[in-house]
Amino acid sequence: MTKSYVIHLAASTARKDLVSALVETLPGGQVLDAVDGRKMSAQERAQVSVPHLLDPRYPFPLMPSEIGCFLSHRKAWKAIAEGEADFGFVAEDDVVTTDGFADALQIALDHADRQSLIRFPMAPREKPKSVVATKGDVTLFRPQEIGLTAALYLLGKDAAHSLWSQSERFDRPVDTWLQMRWETGVDSLTLWPSCIKSAAASHGGSTIQKKRSRMDQLKRTWHRARYRAAITSLSKGS
Repeated sequence: MTKSYVIHLAASTARKDLVSALVETLPGGQVLDAVDGRKMSAQERAQVSVPHLLDPRYPFPLMPSEIGCFLSHRKAWKAIAEGEADFGFVAEDDVVTTDGFADALQIALDHADRQSLIRFPMAPREKPKSVVATKGDVTLFRPQEIGLTAALYLLGKDAAHSLWSQSERFDRPVDTWLQMRWETGVDSLTLWPSCIKSAAASHGGSTIQKKRSRMDQLKRTWHRARYRAAITSLSKGS
């Protein structure tokens, strides 16, 4: 039986209703206790988060919350890899489904196998390289460049094992790492419209972002642009 793992920090009580809805909506839904990176010691974080492991270099140090987020996704990958089903779903706890989600879910199920990674993005930022299938208004395609966010995705058993085994140490956020199909060996398909949205703003805010000074924001914008240009270049050849 397909299972879905809803990653949730127990302390995020404002998201209790969102989590309950996801558990009811997704196949075999269950709550997966998230890792709180803020409760890890600096030594514990340093054991898993190691700067500059891969090229292009990720230009920012990881925040404790980003480390916890990556480790939470790894827990889900391990559960899928060790489960009996050929694939499962991973969801973050701020996801809300919208009209049409049934079609998006079905097309993912229809085209899933043990090697699959099928993303449900929050915004239409990816351009199709090739179209795999359509159902109603929903299109399943291979993107030219894999987009960001790992809010909801289907993951095959073999792909889950591959991701889990390669990520004992990491140097960037989980969605940024998943972009790098030339490194992970796990390709990614995208569904659009995905018929999901984020309710983080109205349910406790983001558990990742933090306030930054204007100067810090400008510096990050410059570094981010250079990094994204490198990812775009590498994506073209992958």
